[in-house]
Amino acid sequence: MNSPKKSAIVVGAGIGGLTAVAALRRAGIDVVLCERGPELRAAGFGLSVQSNAMNALRTLNLGIDEELLKVGGRARSFTFRRPDGSDMRRIDVAPIDIELGAPSVALARKDLHDVLLAACGPDLRVELNAEATGFTETADGVQVSFADGRTLDADVLIGADGINSAIRSQLHGAEPPRTGEFVCWLALVPFSHPAIEPGASIHYWGRGMRFGIHDIGHGNVYWWGTMTTTGELAANWPHGKQDLFSRFQGWSGEIGEIISATPESDILALPSQDRPPLTSWGRGRVTLLGDAAHPMLPSLGQGANSAIEDAVVLAHALATHADAEAGLRAYEQRRIPRTTMLVDGSRKLGRLEQTRNRAMIAVRNRFIARGNESKLRDNLAEPMTWPGLGDPEPVAALPRPLSVLERWHWTADQVAPLHIVSRVRVTGDLDAGAVRIGLDALARRHPMLRAVVHSDEGRNPRFFPIEMRPIPLREVASGDWTAEIDTELRDRFADGAPLLRAVLVTVAPDVHDLILTSTYVIADAVTILSFARQVLELAADRNTGWVAEVPAPPGPEDLFPKPFRGVRGTGRSLGRLAADGLRDLRAKPVRLSASAESAPAQRFTRLTRSVIDGPRYEALLRECRDRGVALPSVVAAALARAAGSDAGAPQANYPVGVSVLFREQLDTPLDDTRTGAYQAMIALPTPAGKPLWDTAAAFDADFTTRVGKRQHLANLGSMAFMTPKTPAHSDKTVELLDARGPGNLCLTHLDTHDFPTRIGPWEVSDPEFLSGMSISGMMMLTVGAGPTALTLNLGYVEGLLTPARADALLATLTEALHSLAPAPEPAATH
Repeated sequence: MNSPKKSAIVVGAGIGGLTAVAALRRAGIDVVLCERGPELRAAGFGLSVQSNAMNALRTLNLGIDEELLKVGGRARSFTFRRPDGSDMRRIDVAPIDIELGAPSVALARKDLHDVLLAACGPDLRVELNAEATGFTETADGVQVSFADGRTLDADVLIGADGINSAIRSQLHGAEPPRTGEFVCWLALVPFSHPAIEPGASIHYWGRGMRFGIHDIGHGNVYWWGTMTTTGELAANWPHGKQDLFSRFQGWSGEIGEIISATPESDILALPSQDRPPLTSWGRGRVTLLGDAAHPMLPSLGQGANSAIEDAVVLAHALATHADAEAGLRAYEQRRIPRTTMLVDGSRKLGRLEQTRNRAMIAVRNRFIARGNESKLRDNLAEPMTWPGLGDPEPVAALPRPLSVLERWHWTADQVAPLHIVSRVRVTGDLDAGAVRIGLDALARRHPMLRAVVHSDEGRNPRFFPIEMRPIPLREVASGDWTAEIDTELRDRFADGAPLLRAVLVTVAPDVHDLILTSTYVIADAVTILSFARQVLELAADRNTGWVAEVPAPPGPEDLFPKPFRGVRGTGRSLGRLAADGLRDLRAKPVRLSASAESAPAQRFTRLTRSVIDGPRYEALLRECRDRGVALPSVVAAALARAAGSDAGAPQANYPVGVSVLFREQLDTPLDDTRTGAYQAMIALPTPAGKPLWDTAAAFDADFTTRVGKRQHLANLGSMAFMTPKTPAHSDKTVELLDARGPGNLCLTHLDTHDFPTRIGPWEVSDPEFLSGMSISGMMMLTVGAGPTALTLNLGYVEGLLTPARADALLATLTEALHSLAPAPEPAATH
C-alpha cells in the first residue's frame, strides 16, 4: 500500500496539518511542512481528543493515542449542571468508551501539538516563515508560492491553513466567515476543587451563557465560557477579566474561583465562526483539510477531531490510489458527507445551547434532566463514532450482535474452552520485542482483536469494541512447544482481554516456535495461521509503512449465498438435511463410546500427535494423485478404521465429520486476512472394515457431491435450534450432541503448501494448527498437509477419552496411512 514516490506539501502546522504529516509519512509519502510563523508552536489552550479521533490515530500504529493518555486526563464523566451548580444529569462515560472502542482525553493543545510533532519524525523537513499566497498547477504536480518569493513543488498540495486559508480562497473565493453569534473565552490553569472530580467534564447551562470545566490531569483544568452577542462584538471583544467575572457572578462558586485563579493575560476571547459546507473541496492535485475545508462551531467539540479524521483518511486514500488526483477525490468523497453533518449539527446545537428564549430553555433542560438516558448517550456518541477509512467493502460496524454461528461458538466456549491454535517454526534472530511489534500492529489492523463479547447474563451477546490493549505474550526460555499446548487449549481468555494470545518458545539458539491461540468466535484454521503469518510480516516491517485496518466483516450467515439466507433459506436447508439424514440412518452408523462421564464445564482438550514425512509422505501424495482420491478422504477412511479397532467392531459404519472451509463460497469471497470462523461440517457413515482405498474413494465421491450441494451451509441452518438460550442452559444440548452430534469423530484439513518459507530475515517452516473440542464433541483431528510433512494433531476431551485410547487411535490411524504408502525399498548396495 505504500507509495514512496509521491510527495506532498502541507500548508499549516495546526492539529490537522501535523496529523496529516504524520499519516502521510506513515504511508511512505515524502512531505514538506510549511508554517507561516517563525516557529512550530501551538495556539490556544485546551481541547478534548474524542473517541473518533483516538480510533483514527490508532490506525497509524504510531502509539499517538497512548502518548495522549500519558500527557492528558482521561474523560470519565460528563455532567450537565444548572448555573447554581446543581446537577441536571451526570453520565458515566465508561459505557460509551466500551461502545466506541476508545476513550476520550482532555489535554492542553500544546501537549497534543508536541505529541503529533514527535510522531512526524526527527527528520521532517519544515519551512518556517512560509506564508502561502497561492498555487499553480503544473503538468505533473503543483507549485506553491510564498509571500517572501519562495516556491515549492510536489505531487499534491494540502491546504491545512485554517479558517482564513489562502489555499481555500484561491479554490473557492475569499469571503468572511459566518458568525455564530456568541463569544468564547478560553483558558488553562492549575486548579482543583471538590466540585471537580478526576476526569470530569462539566457543562453549566444558563440563559444565553454557558461555562465548561475539563480536568486534563496533572493538576490542571481547561475552562471556557460563552455568551450570546452580536457577531461584530464577538469578533472585537473589548472587555477584560473583571467584566467576565461579573458576568458569571451568582453562578456556582467554583466558576468565580477558577476565573479569579487565571491570570488575565491567559484568558483568550474569540468569536464563534464557521463557514457553510462546501460540496467539493479541491481540484486537480490540491485539496483542503480541517478548518480550511469545514470550520465549525465548537458545540460538538469536533473541530480538531474531524481534522484528525481528515488527515488519516487522506493518507489512506493517497496510499491506496496509484493516481494522486484519484486519491484526493476519493478522500473528499469520503469526508464531505460526515463533515457537512458535523458543521450543520454544531450550528443547530449552538442555537439550542445559546438560546435566550425561556420556553426553549425549559424544554432543553427538561430533556437533559429527565430524558431517556439511552437516547442521550446515543446523541453524545454519534459524533464521537469513528466512521472508518471509507473502504467500499462489506463492513459490520461494532458493536453488533453475534450471528447464529458466532453465538454457538461463544456459548460452547463459555461452558468449556473452545480454542484454535497455530504453531510455526521460526529460524533466525527473533526476540519477544519483534513479536510484540507484530502483535501490536496486528491488533491495530483487525477490529476483532480490539473487541470483546458482552452479554446480559448469557443473553443477547454482542461484540463491543474496546480500547487498544496489548495482546498477551508469554515467553518460554527453552523446551518443546507441545508442552504448552494443553495450557493453551485449557486456559480461558480473561474478561476484557483481546481474543488472541501468543507464546514464543525458544527451542535452541536462533530457533523458535511461535504459538497463537484464539477462539472460534473470531477465528478458524485459516484465520489463526494467517494471524501467525501477519505477525511475522509486521514484525519484519519493524513498524514502518502503513498498517491499514482490515474491516470486520458481518457474521458469516450474512455473507451466505442467497439460497441459504433468511427464514426461507433455513427452511430449504432443513429439507435437504432431512433427505440426506434418512439415507445416512439406513447405514446404521455406530459411535465411539466415552471412557467415562465428563461434566460439560470440565471438558478440557488434550493433544496427541504424529507426523508422516519423508518418502512415506511423498508416496502417499503420489498414490492419492494416481487414484484420484483427495487426501482428506483418505484420512477419514483411516480414522474410521482406527475407530473400528478401538471399539472392537471393525465391520461397523462410523460417522466421520469433515469440516468444510467455505470462505470462497460466500457471496463476497473472503481472503485469509478476514477474521471469523468460516467452516461447517459434513458427517458421513464410513465403513471401517472395507479396503482403505475403496472406503476412501466412496467417501470422496459422496463428500464431493454433498459439498457441491452446499450441505455444510445447510447444516448451519439448524444451529439456531441447537444453541441453548444461555451457556447455563447447555445440559440438554450437550446430551443431544453426545448422542447424535457430528463431533464424535471429526477432522479439519488445511493445505499449507502456500505458507511462506521466508518472512523478512527469518526462515519459516512447519506451519500447523490444533483445535479444542469443548462441549461440541469428543475429538477433532487437525490435518496439515505441507510441502514436506503431514501433521496429525488429535485434540480430544480428556475423560471422554483416556490418554491411552487417544494414543492408540492415533497410532492405528497413522499405521493405516503408512499401509497405503509403504516405505520404499532401500537402494541396493554393491
